[in-house]
Amino acid sequence: MPLPQRKIVEELLRQPFGPYRDEEVLSEECQSKPGKTLVLKSFQLAYNDEIIGLDESEQPLGTGEVDNRQYRFRGILSIHSPFWLSQLGVKRVEAELNLRANTRSMREGERPPSIITLEGLFNRNTGYLGRTPVPGDDDELELRLKIQGFRNFPALYMTSKLVPDGLFWHSKDCNRTYEVATMDVYTFQLSENFFWRYRLLALMIKIVGEGRTPLEKRTPAWFVTQFLERFAHPASDEHERLIYDSSDSDIINVDEGKTYLPRHPRRIHRRDILGLFAAQSEWFVTDNEVKRKRIFPFKPWNAFRKEVRKARWQAARNNVIWGWPIGREHQPDLESDPDSGEGDDEDDEDGEDTRIVVERNPVIGKTNDIVRRKIDKAKTRRNLPSARRVNEPSPSGSSSDELDPARAHAYMSDFSRGSSSTASDSSDESVDEHLPEFGELIPRQLSQVPELPGPDNRWWCPVPDCGHMVDLQRLTRDDIKALSATTVFYLMEKKWRSIREDERAKKCFFEMVSKHYEGHFADLGLRFIQTRGRVGIDSIRDKRRVQQAVVTVKEEVT
Repeated sequence: MPLPQRKIVEELLRQPFGPYRDEEVLSEECQSKPGKTLVLKSFQLAYNDEIIGLDESEQPLGTGEVDNRQYRFRGILSIHSPFWLSQLGVKRVEAELNLRANTRSMREGERPPSIITLEGLFNRNTGYLGRTPVPGDDDELELRLKIQGFRNFPALYMTSKLVPDGLFWHSKDCNRTYEVATMDVYTFQLSENFFWRYRLLALMIKIVGEGRTPLEKRTPAWFVTQFLERFAHPASDEHERLIYDSSDSDIINVDEGKTYLPRHPRRIHRRDILGLFAAQSEWFVTDNEVKRKRIFPFKPWNAFRKEVRKARWQAARNNVIWGWPIGREHQPDLESDPDSGEGDDEDDEDGEDTRIVVERNPVIGKTNDIVRRKIDKAKTRRNLPSARRVNEPSPSGSSSDELDPARAHAYMSDFSRGSSSTASDSSDESVDEHLPEFGELIPRQLSQVPELPGPDNRWWCPVPDCGHMVDLQRLTRDDIKALSATTVFYLMEKKWRSIREDERAKKCFFEMVSKHYEGHFADLGLRFIQTRGRVGIDSIRDKRRVQQAVVTVKEEVT
C-alpha cells in the first residue's frame, strides 16, 4: 500500500507513542552492544508513584537484607529497526499510528487513509524510517516510544565501560541496558548530588593517574592543587568561546568558536574547589575505605571530614551555606557547636561519629557493619610520616585555614592557662598569674567574631555602652582613617551589593572593626604585639608581655 506524503508521516511521528512497558513491546533483539547502546531521553524515575532522583534510588539499605524496593523508570527510546519490537509491540504501535492518521484525516476533512504498517515505514526502498536521509529532508524521521520498566541494578555514572562518560541504566526486562542522554527536569534536580559525587570521583581517579604520587600524600589540599594546576584552565580554553556571535570579528571558526585574541577565564578560587570536596567528604571516606585499591589515605581525609563539619557550622552562623551536599543544605542547630558534644570518653564519641557517618553514607554492596569495621581498622593503622592532619600547619598549605581562611584581624580568644604557656617566650617571666586578670579585664564581646552587618549594611559595636556604628553606605573619616587608599576607593565606589556576597567588602569591614576594637584594648591599657609570627597582647602600663592564643576574624567560606 502506498504511504502518505512525507509531511503527513512527519506529523504522525512528531509525538512519541505510548507509554508501553518494555517487557511487552520490546523484543530480546533490542539490546545494547559495544559501540551502539540503546539511548533513553527524557528519563524519569519514580517510587510509590512519586517522582524521585538518583540520590534516593541509589541509596542502599546497608542492612544486608534483600532490597525489594521497586523503582519505575520511563524514557523515550528511538526504534531503529522493526525487529526491536515484539509481535504485541508491532500491533500496539500500528494501532496508535493508524488512530492518529484517522484523527488527522477527520480534522482536515480528507478521505480516510490506507492502513499504515511498520513494515512499510521501515522499507529500505519506499519507507521513511531506518534509511539514509534524502538530500533536501530537514530532519531524519524517527519512531519514538515512551518505554517504562523497573530498575534491575544500581545506576553507573562515569564508571561503565559501555558508557564511560555518561549514565548507564539497567532494566529488569532481559537485563536490558540503556544510556541515559537527557533527564526529566524534576528527576535531574533530585539527582544533582549523585552526579557531582561521581564527577568528583572520576576527576580524582584522573588526577591520580598512574599513581606516581604516594598514597599518603594525596590529601584534600593536594587534590585541589592538582586540579587548579592541571584541569582548571585547559590550553584549549584560551582561544575558544562556548557562547559567541558568529558575526564577531574575533571569531576564526564559526562552528568551533575559535578566537584570534586570547581569552582570560575567571580565576577559580581554592575555596570553591575545596567546597566541592567538602560536600562529599563523608561519602568519600566510606566509599574509599571498602575498595581494594584505595585512591587516598584514610586519616587525613577523615580529619578533613571532621573539619568540614565545623566549617559548615561556622559558616551557617553568618548565613552562609558552604560544603553541603546538593539538596541537603540546611542551617545547623546554632545552639549545638560541633565541639560542644565531646565527652570524656573520646573512643565512645568517635565510635558514635563513625556509626552516624556510615548510616548517612551506606556503600552499595556492603553492609554498614562491614564498612564500620573497615573504618575502625583504618583508624588504628600506623600513621605515615607525610600524612598530616588537615588541621596541622604544613608548608603546602593543607591546613584548616583552607576551610576557614583567617586574615590579619586579631581578637583575643579564651584566657585559658593551657593556651598561653606554650606560646610564651622562654625569656619572659611566668604569666599564668596574670591571665585571670586579663580575663576579667577584657569584655566578653571582644573575644567573639563580630557579626556581619544586616541588609541595611549597618553594624553596631556589641561592647556595652559603646554605641559605635559603622554604616558601609555612609562611611565617616574615623571609619576609614586606618584603611589604605585602594580600600577606601573600593568602598566609596559602592559597586558591591551585599557584604555577605562580596569578599573584598567583607575584608574591609573586618579591618574597620579590628581597628575599632584596638581602641577598646587601648582604653584597657592593652595593645597587640607580634612575636615570632604569633599575635599577643602587651600591657601598656606594666610592659609585661603576655603571649596569648588568638581567635581571628574569619572571612566565612561561601
